Amino acid sequence: MPDATPTLSLTLVAAILAFSYFALFSRPRKSPSALSCPPGPNGLTSMPALAPWVQFQKWGNEFGELVYLQDRNILILNHSRVAIDLLEKRARIYSDRRVTPVMDLFGTSTILSLMATIPQRYSPDWRFHRKLFQQTFRQAAVPYFFPAQYSKTHELLNSLITDPNNFMQHVMALSQRVIYESLYSLDIPADHPLAKKSITAMDAVGASLVNGTFPLFERFPFLRFMPAWFPGCGFKQQAIECSAILEEVNLIPFNIAVDNLKSGSRTSLIAELVMKSEGNLAQIEAIQSMGLVSFIAAADTTMSSISSFLLCMCLYPDTQQKGQEELDRVVGRDRLPTFEDRNSLPYVEAIYREVMRLHPAVPLGVSHQSTEDDTYGGYHIPKGCEVIPNIWAMSRDPELYHEPHEFIPERFIESEDGPFGSINDILAYGFGRRVCAGRHMADNTVWLAIASVLATFALGKAKDENANEIDISNEFTEGFFRHPKPFQCSIVPRTPNAKDLISAATLANE
Repeated sequence: MPDATPTLSLTLVAAILAFSYFALFSRPRKSPSALSCPPGPNGLTSMPALAPWVQFQKWGNEFGELVYLQDRNILILNHSRVAIDLLEKRARIYSDRRVTPVMDLFGTSTILSLMATIPQRYSPDWRFHRKLFQQTFRQAAVPYFFPAQYSKTHELLNSLITDPNNFMQHVMALSQRVIYESLYSLDIPADHPLAKKSITAMDAVGASLVNGTFPLFERFPFLRFMPAWFPGCGFKQQAIECSAILEEVNLIPFNIAVDNLKSGSRTSLIAELVMKSEGNLAQIEAIQSMGLVSFIAAADTTMSSISSFLLCMCLYPDTQQKGQEELDRVVGRDRLPTFEDRNSLPYVEAIYREVMRLHPAVPLGVSHQSTEDDTYGGYHIPKGCEVIPNIWAMSRDPELYHEPHEFIPERFIESEDGPFGSINDILAYGFGRRVCAGRHMADNTVWLAIASVLATFALGKAKDENANEIDISNEFTEGFFRHPKPFQCSIVPRTPNAKDLISAATLANE
């Protein structure tokens, strides 16, 4: 019989540490200023791991525009005006990231878009990393990605023709393939092992970023030092698997792209940047990391937005028809839409903007952190406070949007700025200095998919064997990334020559 003494000792040590941690760090924080912190729930806060944005909005209705969770030092913003005031107008204070023990353990704290800025603020490597990303994805540079976006969008259309029932997989494939083609010049099909591992990596990354996913570890970070078999430490195995998959997703396409350039078989953006770095290891690591960041930031979010569009077209056939009528007038039925058509398609643009408003792919964005004490609205906001922008609630603010839970593209047609406002008006891309650096590329990919599908397909509810329509639940996932749950629908070519157009476009891209 094994000796139970080590197990009992570990349990006793864990209990003592837990009590000490609770006593030291679970006391309410006191404001050092004469002002009080914003109101919020009393006592220890239980963070909902599923659809937390709904609970955060309810707290906002109860406590006001600032909701402060005192025991966690978390500030929740439910109104876009407040988010702009703090995260953009005071970006100097609110541009840091809060790196949690969960992120460290899962290996996600070193991803650029999630990385804390303070330790790296004056680092040449950090500046190179940031400059590299901004230069690669700035608005003036996005035409470089047009060929991959056209090619993979046309392949999506072809997949919807040949296998419409698996449309969700085809949309995910588009999201992944645009990134792999644009950065690495690699064509990675949906059934490729790397594509499958990439999906697993995104799920793991999402889990590591949601407050409440690992409640025991979040309260007692010292549990990372306990063995995986210890009660409440099952997360450690998940963390090991996540780190391993992230390393593979990071290294495999990078190494293939560099080898292809060296052999002269194929060039790529990533490989050319590596060659220009002339053996500078720190810069090469930054280039390598840019690929991983781009993939994680874009793949699931792009899939979410396009899938949400498909769902909305099934639920709102009148809106679909209006978009198609506009495309017929402007583009005609003898070619597919291009980026040059965009400014001539205000209603299609309004559909895109409404998808991004009603169904933000990352409902809570990525949280910011204050780097010094601040005052706002008569309240004290402490240094080190995690600031969560509830984009889902902001997009449903009844003061800004009539019938906020309904899909109404006309709201953008009728707005003062019209549908072609600044991309910075799209809340889903974030705020301030930590706004999505790849938003211009993502914006183009999602818009082109929307316009192309509208031009070629009629979407509607599927029918059963008795020709009765099958209801669509309109349900969404509730984790870090939000996208429609699997649903059935009908996807058929809307014109006699749609199939020929798609076939010709697909062949032209080969």
